Amino acid sequence: MSGVDATKPSQSLHFVEVGKQFRAQDAQGQAHRAHVWKGRTHYYLGDNQSDPIEVVGQTQRIFAVDHQDQLLKWTFPTRRRDCLRITYRAIEKLENSTTPEFRTAWREIVCACPSIVARGISYLYLSYLYPYHKNIQAHGRHLLMLKVYESKNEMHFWFIPLKEARELHVQSAEAMRGGVSLNDVQLIETYAVDSSFVLHAETFACSEGGGRDVGHHGNLYGKCTWVGGMAIHVVQEDQDDPALDRSREFALLPDEELAELTEKHAKMREKRTRKKANQKAKKAAAAAAEADREQVLREQMEAAALAERKNGLLQPHEELSRLFASSTVLRR
Repeated sequence: MSGVDATKPSQSLHFVEVGKQFRAQDAQGQAHRAHVWKGRTHYYLGDNQSDPIEVVGQTQRIFAVDHQDQLLKWTFPTRRRDCLRITYRAIEKLENSTTPEFRTAWREIVCACPSIVARGISYLYLSYLYPYHKNIQAHGRHLLMLKVYESKNEMHFWFIPLKEARELHVQSAEAMRGGVSLNDVQLIETYAVDSSFVLHAETFACSEGGGRDVGHHGNLYGKCTWVGGMAIHVVQEDQDDPALDRSREFALLPDEELAELTEKHAKMREKRTRKKANQKAKKAAAAAAEADREQVLREQMEAAALAERKNGLLQPHEELSRLFASSTVLRR
């Protein structure tokens, strides 16, 4: 897996590779469904207008205004059956609306994945991720799942919530090539929600005959040919935005520290969850006690009202009472 830093600090441009390749593992040394971290590529920009991140930043501002007809309709699918489908034709249309400089810059940034995946991410970034990044961030931590079906000339994408991603990672067999990996989980647990996204991508291709691949149980989309992922950082336009610092801090985090930070963040979230649950339980108990007090008060008020009604009834005349009493004695 690789990460891409699309922030815009004020240093002059240079290019570095961070981290040695090693297999991911959790804080306990376990490596269930772990891939090899391949290091991260970072760009630090100066005032050069041809810098890759500067080119992307200029394009995202222009595209959001001049090509609103190509923006995807806002939705936030969290189930595969509700996924958004992207055709290769839509990707080509978007590419024709951008400059060669942008396409070159984007390919230079997203250089660790197949060309079709890079093109798909480019489409997503301009037509969905950048225009709606604040809406997406409001939903919290999610994994963006992208599946490329080359035989169908289309891509599917949807979001997987953090809790579900953890469960999928634990439940998936080690032998499975695709699916959520330990690397994905560590990125979801640690990425800067307000300035970046975590992507998991897979490509599928059918055999030359175009039929179903033997041993894939009738999979119409073919065999999984590539699996990868990365953190995609939103190009920040406001240099004073605190999100820029958080994005940079996450991008510069060594891969070796992800396991420890993942566990730390998970414990902090569990603590917050327990605190919220305790607060909710206290509020529920207080509400129940208040409801009991109100019920007792209502019963007391009803009893008092009944007693007052009885006291307010007209009493029979004393002579009439004696007459009724004597009539009863005579009948006996």
